[in-house]
Amino acid sequence: MRARFTIFCAALALLGCDPEPRYGEAELSSAAPRATFTGTTFGSAAAMELAPGCPGYLDVETPGHVLRVDEDIEFDITARSDAAPLALAVAHGDEVRCDSDEGSGHLPQLTLSGAGDYQVYVAALREPAELAYEITARTGDARSEPLIAGAGPGAERTVNVTITSQPPGAQVRDEGGEVMGTTPAMFVVGAAAGETPTRRWTLSLPDHQEVTVSGELGDSALVLHAHLPSTGPVAIDVTADERQPIRDYQSAALAVDVGEDCAITQGEVEVDIQHSFIGDLRVVLRPPWEEDIVLHRHTGGGRRNLRRTWSTDDRPLSELVGRSTQGRWTLVVHDDAGADQGSFDEFSLRLTCGSAQLAQADPQPRRRPQTNRQTTVRTQPRPRPRQPRLRDLPTRSDIVRVLGALRPRVEQCGDGSGGSARVMATVSGNTGRVTNVTSSGISDATIRNCVHRVVRTARFGRFRRGSLDVDYTYALR
Repeated sequence: MRARFTIFCAALALLGCDPEPRYGEAELSSAAPRATFTGTTFGSAAAMELAPGCPGYLDVETPGHVLRVDEDIEFDITARSDAAPLALAVAHGDEVRCDSDEGSGHLPQLTLSGAGDYQVYVAALREPAELAYEITARTGDARSEPLIAGAGPGAERTVNVTITSQPPGAQVRDEGGEVMGTTPAMFVVGAAAGETPTRRWTLSLPDHQEVTVSGELGDSALVLHAHLPSTGPVAIDVTADERQPIRDYQSAALAVDVGEDCAITQGEVEVDIQHSFIGDLRVVLRPPWEEDIVLHRHTGGGRRNLRRTWSTDDRPLSELVGRSTQGRWTLVVHDDAGADQGSFDEFSLRLTCGSAQLAQADPQPRRRPQTNRQTTVRTQPRPRPRQPRLRDLPTRSDIVRVLGALRPRVEQCGDGSGGSARVMATVSGNTGRVTNVTSSGISDATIRNCVHRVVRTARFGRFRRGSLDVDYTYALR
């Protein structure tokens, strides 16, 4: 028998979220009994963060595909890859089901039934990897057909082509100039059985260099990816404004993600920090290459609040010039003394980049430009609302991140007999703190109290709604 896992996913149920698929959607019905998807596995999170017991590695926030079923019918979903073993996960409503073909990852398959939208995730089974795969969904008589079309000798076969790009949204044209779609683009081309011709496609996007990708039409699927360098100045302006408390001898951080990959020519970092004694503070920028840049170190004495903008004309940030914009940028505020507290309200990153050659990951030391310009201090800050802009509810990734981080401590509450604990926690929107915890599956009072104490330490960002009930399952040692 194949291993099957049926798990209730609290985040999907509570938030009612319908995440956008990475590669696209398809419909299945008695009139259209077969649907085929292609894509590439992505993400490095353990699939058990999607639902406990799910194997493999994926992106828990983004399904690869959505299958829309409009009738109350039974159907199969099967995944296959010629590259490496796979695992399959499908979310529908508050249920997630997983399969890895008894751990072999050869041909994972799930049988499902009922109308609705099914989020389909494909995971690399052994380790995080980018594996080209094909998914087939079948109902009715199509369930008895071969998974791979065009099996007859000499018959024309179809090949599913998937082309993605960074940045996305590029127009894809074939060798005859026909537009095949925009990335991520999925389309089908024909090839004679036994033939593996090479095909080429051209990708174009305004303000970016045109790129050609090519590949051989294999047995069933071809997945290609292209990087389109920028040809002109690109302005990037991203802000994180989820207010974080600054407590004595602790740190607070805000982060932004930049998808564009180009060489920085100019940049600014702006912060809004509310604090009663800024001389206690150390402000550090951590760019994607994780070399800390200290922007503020215990200066300002007893002054209140730090609203300031640093630019690449200033010494701390001059080393950004020529480096890549792409990745996660984190601003960390350290409170290195006692008695005074505050909040980290906002972090803004503004970058200008172009087609200049990117600096190497470990560039040679260079002379910082001499400048007579003074550090820019915003004496009249732009108007801001008195209250921070809050989300209506935490996202599913917030719930998984916060509660998943407690897993090692919860596991230690066990007495060595194993088992699991299903925890129900109420989170206050006003504070982001857990106000009440109940659980099931734990008969021992000592273990139960230990689990409850750990879960009460969870800290979410504040949100608009009064409270949120969160359901999460932990394994015990």
